[in-house]
Amino acid sequence: MTRKMLELVKASEWEQVAELGAERLRLLQQWKHTEDPSLAQQEIGVLQEIQKLDEEIEVIGRQSREEMTLLLQQLRQGRKAGKAYGN
Repeated sequence: MTRKMLELVKASEWEQVAELGAERLRLLQQWKHTEDPSLAQQEIGVLQEIQKLDEEIEVIGRQSREEMTLLLQQLRQGRKAGKAYGN
């Protein structure tokens, strides 16, 4: 699920990212940790991979938010300039 979320983030499919993220959170909350030491190591590996992918998702998300903020600022400046020139 986290890998799919990363793919969707890279494609700027934010609505789908949110939906998948909510489903992933629900599943993680239901997940029961194992008492078996040999399986616990596998779980740690899975959780580390999820964390690594989450960090990448967060970086891309921040970059996209910054880009959108700049675009909105440019749009607002353009509108102000248009009004100033009577357009």
